[in-house]
Order: sequence, then structure tokens, then C-alpha cells
Amino acid sequence: MFLSFLVSPYTILLLPVLYYVLPYVRSQAIRDIPSPFPAAFTNLWLLYQCRRGRRYLAVDDAHKKYGTLVRIQPDHVSVADAEAIPIIYGHGNGFLKSDYYDAFVSIQRGLFNTRDRAEHTRKRKTVSHTFSTKSIGQFEQYMHYNLQELVKQWDRLSSTATGAGQDYAAIESLHWFNYLAFDIIGDL
Repeated sequence: MFLSFLVSPYTILLLPVLYYVLPYVRSQAIRDIPSPFPAAFTNLWLLYQCRRGRRYLAVDDAHKKYGTLVRIQPDHVSVADAEAIPIIYGHGNGFLKSDYYDAFVSIQRGLFNTRDRAEHTRKRKTVSHTFSTKSIGQFEQYMHYNLQELVKQWDRLSSTATGAGQDYAAIESLHWFNYLAFDIIGDL
């Protein structure tokens, strides 16, 4: 009897319902946090906003309507409070990084995308001296020179475009920022 139910057409209809309802059932701890209606039950609301290219607007509108804490998925809370940044993202706060950081793993995990607390602590100790106030202050002269070079190059491109009768220069800034990072790191 039970096995016949599993191979029935009702199973095909029930599987998507379970797939979208189970995250809601699992997230009882955050159920009291307000959310736009479909976002409390399904990931489809956020997917729809992303596909329309207006995720940031929809989340901002939700914060204006519901306050600083808003559920934007059944198990995802958006926080719009500057004072919460050190609490949420600070070292030793008890929070673990979400699986979102797995998207940034290339060959092996680095300091940024390591989710294991012990491994992150070990990697952080290895590089912590590099990011001390004294070390950062010593980097400034190299960064300043390279930033001046970047501005010179962009001014040159802008002048060339203006001289050719264009209103503005089309600049692929991502490439230029990669060049800048490469130059700064090379000087360090």
C-alpha cells in the first residue's frame, strides 16, 4: 500500500511542495522575523527579484516596510543596521560563514572563504601581522603612487575620447582595478 503511494502521480505533485515547504518548517527559530509574504515560505521570491535585476531594491523596500531585520528567504535574514556589523562579522562572534562562501573557492580555500573555525583561526594567525596598523601604514606610499598612475591613465583615456568627439570614455573598470591590484601587490 505505502509503496504504491510512492509511485503514484500524487508523489510528483507532492515533491515540489515538500521541497519548498521544508525550509520553512526547519527555520522555526527565525519564524517571528517579518518578511514579504512568499519569502517566508519559498526561495522563489528572492529568485524572482534577482532575475528582474532588482534584488537590492526589493530588499531595501522590505527593510523600509518591516524594519531592520527581514527574512528574504525561509532561512535567510537580512540585517540593515550598521551597529550589527561587528556583531555579525566580527572575529569570535560564534557565527559560521554560510555556504555562500563556497562560490569563491578556486583551487583551495583561502582566508576569505574558509568556513571551518579552526582552519580560519590558523590561517588568520599566519597573516595577521601583515594587516597590523603599522604594516598598513607602510603600504600607503605604494598604494598612493599606483592610484595616481591609475588616475593618469583614466584621464588619458578620457581626453582621447573627448578629442575624438565622444561625450565620455568607455572604460572596463574591472580590468583596470585588476591591473591596480597587481601593481600594488608587485610593489609590496
